[in-house]
Amino acid sequence: MISSSSYSFRFLSTARPVVDSRQSLYIKSQIAERGLSDLEYKVNKILQTPTIPSEELVQLSLENCEACARSIAQAKKASDPPLKVDGSPASTLLSLEERQEDPRPLFSMDAKLAPCLKDKFAKQISKIAYNIMTDPKVFITSAMLGSYVRTQSLLGFPETIPQVFVLYASKPTPRAHGTTIRYMSPNPNKASSAIPLVTVHAALSVAIEARDLPVCFDIINTSVGTSAFRRSKFIRRALLPLTAFALSPIAAYALASQMSLYQITMDQSTSTNITFAGITAYIMFTGIIGMVAVTTANDQMDRITWAPGTPLRERWLREEERAMVDRVAQAWGFQNRLKRGEEEGRDWETLREWVGLRSMELDRVELMEGME
Repeated sequence: MISSSSYSFRFLSTARPVVDSRQSLYIKSQIAERGLSDLEYKVNKILQTPTIPSEELVQLSLENCEACARSIAQAKKASDPPLKVDGSPASTLLSLEERQEDPRPLFSMDAKLAPCLKDKFAKQISKIAYNIMTDPKVFITSAMLGSYVRTQSLLGFPETIPQVFVLYASKPTPRAHGTTIRYMSPNPNKASSAIPLVTVHAALSVAIEARDLPVCFDIINTSVGTSAFRRSKFIRRALLPLTAFALSPIAAYALASQMSLYQITMDQSTSTNITFAGITAYIMFTGIIGMVAVTTANDQMDRITWAPGTPLRERWLREEERAMVDRVAQAWGFQNRLKRGEEEGRDWETLREWVGLRSMELDRVELMEGME
């Protein structure tokens, strides 16, 4: 016969690991919450100073937010079933960012914590990072913007990214003037206000993953759809070739003058003029053909193409905008090419109308597979 004490002993021996496990998770959640509270206290202390906070302190605070966000993202991935990852450049970029070692780990998020706690911590970190970027005394640099986008990408909250993109270009610049701070209004259309393309790809990736079509539109409008981005592209990629093209007649005349010295069939001035005309015509015709070939190339286009009548200059300047819209269309439409053109629904009609207002076409019939 088994005594009641033996039953009690067996019950306690089996129940102790459960209690220990719950206590361990509770302790870890308290440690994580304490770490976030400490981060929030430090950030508020930096932002509440009457002077302009240093760029290093602000950048360090954003990196701490990014480290916390990476810890939460890893905990969520550990508790979720493995998902198939696409091979797009943006997905590869995000995966490389997630593999980086955390220089300042504030806490380690346990994968066994309740999803509500993970969401609570994620919202708290997102709010801390947002408060940093929207503080009037903080001057937003490209490094800060990239860190903020990576933080929100890891947390899965893309809603505030378009607003921060606008602040990056138009936020008043703080200037210390004695004991006071003066704010200078910047020019949002200058080339230095352009959002880096890598940052735009990362922001659009998280918006597509969240299936938030209006946020995708806002990200495109506030980044690659701005005048600042087009000016930056013109300066980076077109200014030097156009300058060389403008100076080519001078170089051609100098070359023609030297070549006229090595002939005896005609006088020197006639030879110079003929040679100059030939060199100039070759440069002009070759340049025009090359420009038309670059601006009319459509091999990179999938579902979004330019509407007929769109100027070639505008096509080249807005190619990144078209590529971003193409990514959105690919994500919202059928992956099977044979079913393309059969999509329907409110989001798809909204996308078609939004694309049409920007001199683009969605699924032009003559360019679809089997419709040549």
